[in-house]
Amino acid sequence: MESCRGRHRTVEPAQECCDREGGGLGFLSFWLSLSAAAGLALAQEPARDWGEALRTDAAAAHSAIAGSHPGMVNPDDPDFAWINETQYALALERAEEADSFADYFYAMQHYVAAFNDGHLGYGVFGSTPDNEVKWPGFIVQDDGDRGLVVTLAEDWSGVPVGARIVACDGRDAFQVGDDRIGARFGRWELASQRAMFGPMVMLDTGDPYVRPIGRCVVETAAGSRSVELDWREGGPGFYGRYNVFPAPGRRLIVMRRLEDGTYWISLPTFNGNPESDDGQALRTVLSEIGGQADALRLAPAIVFDLRGNGGGSSAWSAEIARGLWGEGAFQRVPEPPMTVVWRASLGNLQSLRNAFRERDANGNLSIDTRAWYLRSIAGLEAAIANGDDRWVIAPSPDGGAGADGGDLSYYSPRGNVFVLTDESCMSACLDAVDLWTRLGATPVGRETGADTVYMEIRSVRMPSGLGSMSLPMKFYIGRERGHNEPVKPAHRFDGDMNNTAALEAWIRSLLD
Repeated sequence: MESCRGRHRTVEPAQECCDREGGGLGFLSFWLSLSAAAGLALAQEPARDWGEALRTDAAAAHSAIAGSHPGMVNPDDPDFAWINETQYALALERAEEADSFADYFYAMQHYVAAFNDGHLGYGVFGSTPDNEVKWPGFIVQDDGDRGLVVTLAEDWSGVPVGARIVACDGRDAFQVGDDRIGARFGRWELASQRAMFGPMVMLDTGDPYVRPIGRCVVETAAGSRSVELDWREGGPGFYGRYNVFPAPGRRLIVMRRLEDGTYWISLPTFNGNPESDDGQALRTVLSEIGGQADALRLAPAIVFDLRGNGGGSSAWSAEIARGLWGEGAFQRVPEPPMTVVWRASLGNLQSLRNAFRERDANGNLSIDTRAWYLRSIAGLEAAIANGDDRWVIAPSPDGGAGADGGDLSYYSPRGNVFVLTDESCMSACLDAVDLWTRLGATPVGRETGADTVYMEIRSVRMPSGLGSMSLPMKFYIGRERGHNEPVKPAHRFDGDMNNTAALEAWIRSLLD
């Protein structure tokens, strides 16, 4: 499966859902299963009634959201049901005119994007219609301040590299991006979304539900001027030819000691599968942290490098905290009391049962994870039997500090502890940032992504067989970090986030 950066499969970004209880039904797992499922090749599809496909799948999405999404029972989200109804009505209206795959695909994406939830998404099996694009001869990127700057340009575009987009057809740069890309992926107010999808703002991917752009005002070193855009076919291999979405170098899960004694711990994933290669590498690093804990605590600095980490299981960050700060860390800085509310539905219950049966078949589930599944399944079963539409798990009396007893030693590292993040940090990665900063670590680098309070993903396959929707099953009340709230760095790095050597030098400058 390729992420949005690959442009050839489901267009949602590869993310993973965190699970504080340890179930680990990840968003990345959902998209991996989506692309690997039916093996559908749309180019070989017989002629379809695309209007009927849209009506059928929009109805299925509407029903699944109404019947199983926790937003429907969240008193703090009073507009949720209204969004579902209005977007469903809009999809049905669009179905009356739909006569192509693009009409169907973009209508479904706009439907789920309206909820502004990175864990509620839609993707299709096989290729998507945005592989063929038109462009005005230049590509833009978000400037980090809700603006757009030209990063690549052909001479025929009439727009130089470095030019800033002031407005297009009477809309400012932020509104242009929100109208064209925010409508498709949601959450355009987040710097992480704009950084990820900014290069698509000035591309025409065939979305019939966004307004075309005719003329833009650009600001250059010579002043501002109006430019009429010349839209041309991008041609085969456009994304790769212009390196629209540069792929970051592969980062290893490893701990290393720098010349100045700083420990650099690279954690590009919190893969929830302990049997995977990533899981085994994470286990190795955990062992190294435990074995060298004294040296780490005496080091001038420790850097937890979370670049590229889209999440997985939050159990890893908790284990790392135990290894560095000690078991007493959870009593010293307990998580604020938080209530967990599951949406009690037969669909959510069956999803948990299926996931448990699949993961338990090889006998490799940990004791804690197995207990979590059994407890969650029993809780939903009881709620449904009682006719309840939710199962509420109240916070523990100790506020999440954990049980007393055992070794509750706490160790405070002598040097600085930095958490290095970029815009891809989501879900369980955010949980790690939350936990480690409560323990005294300093967030640095770039503003993270953000997640809503809706968690624990399952997939809902559409009746057309064309694709699948991701659907959260529970929500949190009282989470310290707010709904769609990112973590802003105490120190921002404005250089190339893929340049590790430059980042190491920058970290050293923070110690001076």
